[in-house]
Amino acid sequence: MKCDLCGKNNAKYKYYEVNSNSIKELNICGECAKKKGIDFTLKVSKSPTKNIICPGCGLKFSSFKKNNRLGCSECYNAFHSKLKVIFKQIQPDITNRGKKPIKDVRVLSMKKELRELQRNLEDYVNMEKYEEAVQIRNKIEEYQQKLKSISREND
Repeated sequence: MKCDLCGKNNAKYKYYEVNSNSIKELNICGECAKKKGIDFTLKVSKSPTKNIICPGCGLKFSSFKKNNRLGCSECYNAFHSKLKVIFKQIQPDITNRGKKPIKDVRVLSMKKELRELQRNLEDYVNMEKYEEAVQIRNKIEEYQQKLKSISREND
């Protein structure tokens, strides 16, 4: 089979170009792969992999690879260098970013007032005082709009 890009050489590799609407499969030769900046060479670690043994439970790394279970908490330290690579493949970012803390005091006070207004709204609806409930509903909508504008300012 000839290369889909140059049409001269025999294709050695399958290459997929992914767009937002489609996936295009190409058969390409080594030269065209290099031109596209694709490196198909197999990366092998330079140091021979020795079988690491956990000092806490005696688990061998090869055993861990077979059953995907660590023996004790010391295994994390013993296999740290190898586990780091595995964890990076599973979850690329190691640090947990979590939610951003709210720094604006106005937001905190408005959220507190909103919760109180929502409780009052429920009370007025239960007591069938609909005129007061409508006024509180309007206040809640106003506060929500203010919160949105403040959050846009902070972003």
